[in-house]
Amino acid sequence: MSQVDISRLLPLDGRVQHYAWGHHEALPGFLGRHPDGMPWAEWWLGAHPQAPSVVGSVPATTLDRFVADYPDGTLGSDTQRRFGPRLPFLLKVLAVDRPLSLQVHPTAEQARDGYRRQQAATEGAPGLYADEWAKPEMLVALTRFDAFAGLRPPADVLARLEVIGGSVLAEPREALRADPTPAGVSRLVATLLRLAPDEAREAVAQTRAGIDQLAGERAPESLELGTTAWLADQYPADPAVVVTVLMNHVVLEPGEAMAAPAGLLHCYRGGLGLEIQGTSNNTLRAGLTEKTVDVEEVLRIVDTSAQPHLVKPTSPRGGIQCFDPGVPDFALDRICITEGDSMLLGGGAPAIVLGLDGSVHLRTDRSAARLRRGDAVFVPASAGDVTLTGMGEIARAYPGQG
Repeated sequence: MSQVDISRLLPLDGRVQHYAWGHHEALPGFLGRHPDGMPWAEWWLGAHPQAPSVVGSVPATTLDRFVADYPDGTLGSDTQRRFGPRLPFLLKVLAVDRPLSLQVHPTAEQARDGYRRQQAATEGAPGLYADEWAKPEMLVALTRFDAFAGLRPPADVLARLEVIGGSVLAEPREALRADPTPAGVSRLVATLLRLAPDEAREAVAQTRAGIDQLAGERAPESLELGTTAWLADQYPADPAVVVTVLMNHVVLEPGEAMAAPAGLLHCYRGGLGLEIQGTSNNTLRAGLTEKTVDVEEVLRIVDTSAQPHLVKPTSPRGGIQCFDPGVPDFALDRICITEGDSMLLGGGAPAIVLGLDGSVHLRTDRSAARLRRGDAVFVPASAGDVTLTGMGEIARAYPGQG
């Protein structure tokens, strides 16, 4: 690579991921691109080696290579001391049109252990772990965003099973009635996910019938269970469908945020949002997907007591909302600039800035950039302070302090 000025603002071209659950129009619309008939699920901005962003001002260079070649200038000493020579966060735009897989993410220790066990396994063993890093996540809604996240309290789980009914669920239901504790719920989830194929098919059919009956009775919970009914039609033999009955329904309005800690059982249902996460792609799936499912590994790392954390933004100064979930890997600011005003952002740490609305100008001592919706730049640690002007809104991702 020829010598480049590491202290300049660097335009980024993100990488799109075409997963089956993606929306055909929402993400292309956000990026100002034409739909191509494929589902656009995620747009990655970061340095994960699976899909690193292209550094537009350095031809044929991706952000992971750029960081590896110039760690001092891109990351700075503090980020390197805390995370090593790697960018610790990945920013995404998610466009969810149909529910994702039922999934969990490992802790740092679990990720290291799983990845190293996988590396030491015989050739041909399934690769469940993409890397040896944890994958904490936070979702900031850009539109109304729905999710299943975490398990309900034991009494609520039992009440749900009682109104659903079904002979296959009778024995697990009685087991929970005998032990209505979080441990009892944990055993219930394991029992459901381990159902034999014929039992799983029957359990899903009975769950679907129970929801239909509730809908016929206009029961309040029938609306909330509508997604489970849809899943039953899509995955008629997948016991993970039944598990969604036991989970919390979380609705985020635009501007609200939810953090998903390690071990949290969750499934995004629909909406457009910003997701910031650790630079990892470790996702263990329990079902509701065509991708690899490993129930036993999910049960090994799931924390059935884990609950979603609604992140309330702070406003350190006018125009800034700081979403900090308390993890070391990342934090996210949403920043509004009004015409005629300017704002100074301190440097010294790497950041990715994404345009959300309007037109925002970024200026350092050595470079400048203008961001409209869908435009992004990487701000190296050596870029120094950044002055914002214009009129619009941006998102800034950077290492956290948790």
